[in-house]
Amino acid sequence: MVDTLEILKSILAFPLQCNQVIWEMASENIPHQCFLAENVVISGMGGSALGGRIISNLERQVMKIPIIVSTEYHLPNFVGPKTLVVISSYSGDTEETISSLAEAQARSSQIFIVTSGGKLADIARSQSIPHYIYEPRHNPSKQPRMGLGYSIMATISLLSRCQLIHPISNLGQIKTFLSEQTNDLLPYEELAKKLFNTIPIIVTSEHLKGAAHVFKNQLNETGKTFACTFDIPELNHHLMEGLSFPKSNPQNLHFLLIETENYNSEVKKRYPLTKQVISNNHIPSTILTIKSPNRLFDALYLVQAGALTSYFLSQLNQIDPGPVPWVEFFKHQLPG
Repeated sequence: MVDTLEILKSILAFPLQCNQVIWEMASENIPHQCFLAENVVISGMGGSALGGRIISNLERQVMKIPIIVSTEYHLPNFVGPKTLVVISSYSGDTEETISSLAEAQARSSQIFIVTSGGKLADIARSQSIPHYIYEPRHNPSKQPRMGLGYSIMATISLLSRCQLIHPISNLGQIKTFLSEQTNDLLPYEELAKKLFNTIPIIVTSEHLKGAAHVFKNQLNETGKTFACTFDIPELNHHLMEGLSFPKSNPQNLHFLLIETENYNSEVKKRYPLTKQVISNNHIPSTILTIKSPNRLFDALYLVQAGALTSYFLSQLNQIDPGPVPWVEFFKHQLPG
């Protein structure tokens, strides 16, 4: 196996990342009036935004106010004094995120910075902006996409302390729950074999749409594989009619349907019928069933499962999962 950046070690350390944040965030200073926020904006790019995507899709179940993920140079126009802006950057030097911080300050927003260092850490300390500056000791790869435990749990902990989300049960059991899922890696190897030489189509619903986006990104960056995501019930209104052509679909596509008891009953009954339509079009599919105590645990499980599956897919593709040469090429070629 080729893994020059120790991607697998970082994946297996995901439970430790989550646990580190839960303990450390308990004592961090938070914006003193964040409980009065009327909306939340999470500003981040690339891997630093993935945690926000997961949390934003928990909104309907646990958020008391709207939450938006911003992956732009500029914040949404509605951002103002009653907005809690979470500035998230693993490196602390992301120019789009630093630009968003300046805008949040100009609009007198409540601000919380999540980073491992860089310019953002310097600004947070020098200007006494509430922050969580972590040491990513459980991410040997040093890749932002492999440090999701920090950004996910930091934001979850912040929103919980600001009383902007309903209490999440069993939070202290996250480390144990996630660690148990890695006692046997064979299921992830087998899933990777099923997806090998295909275009994976990840299907989820409700609170797992953000985690599905993370799974897709992991397949892209770690597995070096093209992938798509769709969600039920939306896909039942259009995608099924697009399965007939091109005629090569059965050879090229593989649907991965993510099921859990934590979906609403109206959604759960759609999955078997959707699978039947896929099968009637002679396209292969696999069901991944998540068993967990709540929706947050579902999302964290899917993030970890996606990371492991993508890693084993990279090995089947006989390519190093760590480097991202096309992303680096683009960065260097982009006019300054």
